[in-house]
Amino acid sequence: MSDVKKIELSTGTEIDFDKKAPKTLFEMIISEILIPKYKENADWNLSLNIIIEEMNHLIIKYDLTPKLKLGLLNNVEDHLDKDIEELTGVDKIEILFLNMDDYVEDIRTLMLAGKDKEDLRTSMAQMIMPLTIFELSELFIYLGKRTFLK
Repeated sequence: MSDVKKIELSTGTEIDFDKKAPKTLFEMIISEILIPKYKENADWNLSLNIIIEEMNHLIIKYDLTPKLKLGLLNNVEDHLDKDIEELTGVDKIEILFLNMDDYVEDIRTLMLAGKDKEDLRTSMAQMIMPLTIFELSELFIYLGKRTFLK
């Protein structure tokens, strides 16, 4: 039995998808959906959400593994230092999270405010609630690098 199946993107493009080598699918989603959507709306978070929804649709329609979403996001990250950075004209960290330093400063302010643990937890939850999982991951990485790689 073949591991290759035909998959159709929302753009109408058909791809021979090989579950052992899904990179072709990721590359097509990035080039046909992510980059054009970002050029159209200049909203990085919206563009990321659009491709995640595209992958969710493909996972359901073609009975694919949900782990492909993580593979897609990793592939997007590979592109951030290349064509996506050129497209936006800003550094990788700015693309991923335009107000990263603002969040770090807000976290610092909360930590220094002397709130009890419950109030601190509630305030922190309210601050990060609007963030996507991808943004939260970037925030943790950013904070980890600032903390552990000084």
